[in-house]
Amino acid sequence: MLASLLAGWFARPAECAAPRAPRPSAAAVQVEVSRTADGMLIRVKGEARAECAGALLDGLLAPGRRPAVVTLDLSELRSVSRLALGVLAAYRRSVVRTGGRVRLAGVLQPAVNESLVRAELFGLFETSAAGPSARAPKRV
Repeated sequence: MLASLLAGWFARPAECAAPRAPRPSAAAVQVEVSRTADGMLIRVKGEARAECAGALLDGLLAPGRRPAVVTLDLSELRSVSRLALGVLAAYRRSVVRTGGRVRLAGVLQPAVNESLVRAELFGLFETSAAGPSARAPKRV
């Protein structure tokens, strides 16, 4: 259902569209999915630019089924666009609607942490109890 709703919003090229300024190919977003004892671990790496939102969506929806717990490891994500934040929020919403939970694991890069806080999305995600966890900065 989520895929059908968002399919028209995001272009899904095989690779991210070529940006205006040349960037290394390693800068594209990469999504790795693996099964764990708790449920599923999704690692997102690279830069989640706006032109890569479709690739991010495809990577998140690839597993097909939703386990009870999805752990997002964004520790190797260097930056995230607002469009990519919307994809993460929509994915979390779809998991919660089916009775699951989404939590963050690992220490977030400062730019990603700040983006989540500024978009007021940090509070939507639980933090993993195992290992160092993502932390929202305190607001004054």
